[in-house]
Amino acid sequence: MSANKDLRLNKLHRTRENSLTDVVRVTDENIPKYRQVNYDAMRALINERKTSGKQALERVSKLQNESHHVREQAELKISREHWLNEQYKLNQQYRKYDNEHRTWLTEAFHDPDLLTLFHEITKYRIWLEESSIQFRKTTVLPIVQLKEELQSNTITTDNISDVIDALRVVEKEQKELISILDQEEKQLEEELKEFQHYIDEDDEINMIEEGIPDSVVQLPCPDDELRVTILQEFLIIDHKYRETLVDLDANYLNIVELENGGWNIDEHETLVHLYEMYPVDLRKRRTYIYNHFRRYYPNRSRQEMLTHEEWYNARTYYLKHKKMVLLEWKQARVALKLKAQSVFEEAFELQERLAQQHEEKMKQRILCEQLANQVQKWREKQFEVLEMKRKLEESTRQAELEKIQQENERLQKHRQQMKEKITEYYTKKEETRVIEFEKEKQRLDEMQSMLAEQQRKDWERIKFRKEEYERKRQELRERNELEAYEELQREERLQAIADRVRPHVEIDHARVLQPTKAYNAHRGLLTDINDDINIQQELFPITTFKDRKLFGDIRIRLEQRLRDAGLIQTDYARQAMAALQQAPKRIDTRENQMWSGFAFKTNDIEQHNISKPIKRDFISHPVFYGMDN
Repeated sequence: MSANKDLRLNKLHRTRENSLTDVVRVTDENIPKYRQVNYDAMRALINERKTSGKQALERVSKLQNESHHVREQAELKISREHWLNEQYKLNQQYRKYDNEHRTWLTEAFHDPDLLTLFHEITKYRIWLEESSIQFRKTTVLPIVQLKEELQSNTITTDNISDVIDALRVVEKEQKELISILDQEEKQLEEELKEFQHYIDEDDEINMIEEGIPDSVVQLPCPDDELRVTILQEFLIIDHKYRETLVDLDANYLNIVELENGGWNIDEHETLVHLYEMYPVDLRKRRTYIYNHFRRYYPNRSRQEMLTHEEWYNARTYYLKHKKMVLLEWKQARVALKLKAQSVFEEAFELQERLAQQHEEKMKQRILCEQLANQVQKWREKQFEVLEMKRKLEESTRQAELEKIQQENERLQKHRQQMKEKITEYYTKKEETRVIEFEKEKQRLDEMQSMLAEQQRKDWERIKFRKEEYERKRQELRERNELEAYEELQREERLQAIADRVRPHVEIDHARVLQPTKAYNAHRGLLTDINDDINIQQELFPITTFKDRKLFGDIRIRLEQRLRDAGLIQTDYARQAMAALQQAPKRIDTRENQMWSGFAFKTNDIEQHNISKPIKRDFISHPVFYGMDN
């Protein structure tokens, strides 16, 4: 029992769940202090931790792959939806153009001039169908037969080498056939491109007929000068629009000369098709286009795509602007042609009237000049409108280019800022962690020294505060005793003064009804008073306004009455106060027979009854009635 008491386990005991070594410290000398380490349990735990770590890494990798797969599927879903919409639009356009083509063929069949062309087209279509049937027989059908033979399970070890040789021969023939078809496709595309270019140039040439139209030249005009002026307008308009086209071609020379923006024709057409397929209002439109484009051409970077987009936008703007200039040119020539016809008709009408009335011959020249001026003004207005349109188009183009450039710069700046912020965040986080660790360590040392110093100071403060408390209590006690003594002395002095100044008056009830000496002195009725003593003099000089003087102003009285009635914040109060811009002259300042300020004349007062009312300001002071003695 005593041996069990000698064995004392300390607080460092740990169970097997908390430690791998099962440390137990004892105090008996016969028992070892530490047990032997269990290495098998340690290895098992290490293997278990490694396994759990690998499983966690596999789960993280699986989550990443699933997230990438989900994101890719979402993009594919959006691309599929837009591709279906684009496919629907293309089918609609195909049906539309096919119906137009069939309608044109039907009309051409009934037109004798186009009958020959219709027969040639029909023969060419029949030849195409026969060629495609023959092509399928010579290329597709053998491959289908070979596939059926391979699926028929007739291949054995004896004929396996022959089958492999046949497959190689077919593969070689198919590659050669595909290369031939690619060459023919490129050749057809080049021919179609040349034909389209020829059609575009032909349309551009046919759109504008430069020079003076024959129909206008053949129009009769009675005035040769007016005729020359009108015909010169066509040349001026042609020259003006031609200069505009030359300037436009010069401004976009680099864009026009660079065919397909320096890209391959397949890459260019694929990117243009993707831009047309995805709507403009779609969020992250460029990201979807770029991801879709990279599936076909992974070597192209995003910056190259954006650069090509800028080139394509500039080229589209150039073609649109050029077409608009040509259309305006044509409209201006048509308008001028109609204007010339109307002017010539007016001139003929004028000539007919002048032929009938010889006296109005001079008016013809005036009217011709007016018409010429109208044409000149119309031309100036046309030039002005053309110049304004050109400036507006130029400003619009610059605004679009600046907007695209600002958007690209903003995106680039945003990405750079995000990279810098992430780097700065991790750098600051590491620096903050190191600084906080150093600060905590230094603060621990400082707190330990500070606590020791604070303990010493606290004892000194306690001792000092006790002494100060005792000293203040003693001073307060002495001060209270001194104040009590001074208060007693003050009361004694006040009592002595009160005894000296207390009036000693005999009891007289009739004196209550008599006027006081101050009132008689104010009225000037005292005769037995010393003239050297002024009983009405103030006890001390007053340097401010008295209430009687303030209330002598009617504005003060009106404001007080409105405030008492609760109307000071109303419009009525504002209008009433605004009506009193100047204070009226006070009644007490007007002089008459008996009134002069605040002093009465003695000889006048004796002639009047003292019981009559005294003239006062009835608003500021109450009426006082005198009393007979």
